[in-house]
Amino acid sequence: MSYQPKPNTWTLFQNTRKTNDTQPDYTGSAFLEMPDGTPKEFRLSAWKRVSKSDVKFIGGFIKPKEDQAPKLLDESAAAGAGDQDPW
Repeated sequence: MSYQPKPNTWTLFQNTRKTNDTQPDYTGSAFLEMPDGTPKEFRLSAWKRVSKSDVKFIGGFIKPKEDQAPKLLDESAAAGAGDQDPW
């Protein structure tokens, strides 16, 4: 049985593949029920931050999942053109 997220929930996981500071500290997804009742999935990217008053917080971005670039292996990717991170 695979995991099925419940409407209006989100999950973040620590980014264990992070190689530089511009990449998110956490990534995950949110599963929201829209006002018309349709479900929609979002991608989450979050970074650990510290405010000017030295308060720690987490901030980030939310993008609809369908906005993500598909990870397809084609001739241009094999030639090195696809080396950019889709995030």
